Amino acid sequence: MMIHEVIALAVFVLLALAVLRVVWRLCGPTLETKPAAPLIVIDGSNVMFWDGGDPRGATVHAVVSALQREGFRPVVWFDANAGYKLFGRYMGPRDLAPYTGVPPRQVFVAPKGTPADPLVLASARKLGARVVSNDRFRDWNEEFPELRETGRLVRGGVRGGDVRLRL
Repeated sequence: MMIHEVIALAVFVLLALAVLRVVWRLCGPTLETKPAAPLIVIDGSNVMFWDGGDPRGATVHAVVSALQREGFRPVVWFDANAGYKLFGRYMGPRDLAPYTGVPPRQVFVAPKGTPADPLVLASARKLGARVVSNDRFRDWNEEFPELRETGRLVRGGVRGGDVRLRL
């Protein structure tokens, strides 16, 4: 490469950067960014039984969709045996995610032998989020006194795909 070609390339790069800077300065501050939706933690192992008492992934998906329509960003927790109850085999976050309607990074499965309840509650505490479940978490009231706060637990149900949440 000749020296004049190197100089021409350098001038071109500098001009491109200058144009990008001007565009950014003119348009950047006027671009509106949407604030992040509030997080809400779903007890998937509880919610999957809400429609008729049999475990269904579609029930979790319906609740996730309803919460998303209300402006929430759901995080879903399952017990380790959720895959067995739903599909007869172990399923991790990547396997369960398509049945929830959220990406795998928002789906969690408790380790085998560990109940999901304290993980659901600790996650909600850390995120400052509410919990969607019909479980009263009586075994965890002492460790998680925030459960007594009005509105901390979101109860609900599903009938034939129709989601009812007490938000």
